[in-house]
Amino acid sequence: MHLIWFRNDLRLTDNPAFSAAVNQANQDHCPLLALFVRCPQQDKKHHRAQSQCDFWDANMVDLINRLNQLNISAMIKTVPCYENLAQLMQVLLESHKIEKLFFNREYLVNEQKRDQAVIKVCEHNNVQSCIYEPAYLLPPQSVEKKNGGMYHVFTPYKRQFIEQLKADYATPLGMPEKVTRPYTHALDSEDIKSDWQHDWWPVGEPAARKLLSEFVEHARYQQQRDYPAVEGTSKLSPYLALGIISARQCLAQALKEQGESAFQSTWVSELIWREFYHDLIAFYPRLVKHQTFKEDAMDHWQHDERIVEAWKNGQTGFPIIDAGMRQLKQEHWMHNRVRMLVASFFTKLCLQDWRIGEQHFMQNLIDGDFASNNGGWQWSSATGCDAAPYFRIFNPTTQSKKFDENGDYIRRYVPELKDLPAKNIHEPSEQQRRDCGYPQPIIDYKQARGQALDWFKSG
Repeated sequence: MHLIWFRNDLRLTDNPAFSAAVNQANQDHCPLLALFVRCPQQDKKHHRAQSQCDFWDANMVDLINRLNQLNISAMIKTVPCYENLAQLMQVLLESHKIEKLFFNREYLVNEQKRDQAVIKVCEHNNVQSCIYEPAYLLPPQSVEKKNGGMYHVFTPYKRQFIEQLKADYATPLGMPEKVTRPYTHALDSEDIKSDWQHDWWPVGEPAARKLLSEFVEHARYQQQRDYPAVEGTSKLSPYLALGIISARQCLAQALKEQGESAFQSTWVSELIWREFYHDLIAFYPRLVKHQTFKEDAMDHWQHDERIVEAWKNGQTGFPIIDAGMRQLKQEHWMHNRVRMLVASFFTKLCLQDWRIGEQHFMQNLIDGDFASNNGGWQWSSATGCDAAPYFRIFNPTTQSKKFDENGDYIRRYVPELKDLPAKNIHEPSEQQRRDCGYPQPIIDYKQARGQALDWFKSG
C-alpha cells in the first residue's frame, strides 16, 4: 500500500508527488490511498482566513470525487496542530501497512518542522518518504548571484530567472492513468460536506483551468490591471495559493497563446514576483518570525487603535481606501492596485506597524499566501527586499482619480457616496460627507506625508 499526502497542492495535473505515486503504485501493483489532514488550531495560529479554509474544504471534496474516478480512495483526518501529525501518521502507517509515502515539499518553517517529524516516523517504520519539488516555475533557491546568495533586487533576479527558465523549461505534467489495483476495504475517514456557493470563486481544478484559459485568451492585463472597477486581473490567486492550479500551468498557457513573447509579459512578470517572494522565505527563514528584511529598517511604529479600527472597517474618510477595505470584508479579496494603496496608507501615512496589516490581510484573504503577503507588506512599508523607498508615498486621492476616474469602484463598495458626481466622489466636501453619513478623513494628507518623511529620515 502507498500513500499520497495532499496539502496545498489540491490538483491532479502537474502534481509531481501525485504523478509519481500513481506510477509507483501501478509499477508495484498495489493500491494508492490519498490523505487529507485538517489542522484548525494551526490555521488559527497562522491567521488563515476562514474563507480560505472553507475554500480548501470545498476543493478537497471535489478532488476526492475525482480521485475516486482514478480508483484512489481518500481519508480525511483532523488534528489540532502540526505537532499532532507525527502521531497520526504513526497510526496510519501501521494500520494500513504503508510502504511508501509521497508528498510535495513545503518551505515555510513550521511546515518543514512538521515534515521532518513525519519523515522520522517513516524511518522508524521502514517506510520510504518520497519527496518532490512543488510545481514552481523554478524550485526555490535555483536562482543565485554569481558569488552565491539571493538577489535583493527584483530586476536582475527576473533577468536570470527567465534565462534559467528558458534553459530548464519543462511542460506541466498531465493527468496520470488510473490506479490498476483499487483499495476495496472500508476506510475510517471523516465525512466533510461543503456548501460553498460563491459564484466568483468556482470550485475545482477544472474550473481553475477554465478561468486560466479564458483569461489568457482574452486578457488585456497590461492595459487593465491597475483599474479596480474593471475585470482586468486573472482572479487566479486563490487557486495558486491552494495549489489548485500551478504557476507552471499558468506559464504554459501563456506560452501557448503568446509564444516566446510571454516571457516579457507583465502577467508573467507578476508570476515571477510570486516566485521571488517564495525564494526570499527559503533563503531567509527569519521572515516568517515577524522580522523585517532590512535589519536596519524603521521599526518603532506608532500604535493608534482608533486609526487601526477605522482602516480595518473602511471608515478612514478616504473613499478609495475604504472601498478596498470593504471589498476585502465582503469578498475576502482585494484588487492588487488597491492592496498597494491601503498598505501604503496604513504604514506610510498613518505610521502603523505593517505586521498588523499583514495579519489582517491573512485573516481575511481567500488568496492568502504567506510569502507574497509578507513580501507585499514589507515592500509597502519600506522594510523589505527591493522595497518601495520610504519617500514613495501614494496619495490616495490622486491615485483614486487616476485609476477609478468615474468612481465606479468606489460606488460599488462605498454606497453612501454613490450619488455624488465623479468630480466629488474622490474627495467629498465636509457638507457632502455629513449629508451622506460618510466620515471625515482620519488624517490630513499633507500633514501626514510631511510627518512620515521626517519620521523615516530620523531613522
